[in-house]
Amino acid sequence: MVYPSLFGISVHDGMFGPGQATMLMYTFLRNGATYLQSLAFSRFQTFISCTAAFIAIYYTFGSLIGLQLALRVAQKISTGQLKFILHSVTIALLIHSIGHQS
Repeated sequence: MVYPSLFGISVHDGMFGPGQATMLMYTFLRNGATYLQSLAFSRFQTFISCTAAFIAIYYTFGSLIGLQLALRVAQKISTGQLKFILHSVTIALLIHSIGHQS
């Protein structure tokens, strides 16, 4: 179950960027890691992802495809809708984090 989550987070990271580390931390916490382990795994995964993107051409193409998709979708959505989506995702992440603190 963790691999589909990691794939989805990677796609999100390629398209939007912000929130990737937070989502990774919650994924690791949900799968039994401690807070410190989750932090370390998230930072390590981000380091590996950035290094691989620099070295591997297919990561570069994946990032470019994500960029193009994000730009094409963003052009078809009004500024008001984009702000609503951004605020909604931020609130959802906050609610999610509050729910997992116990």
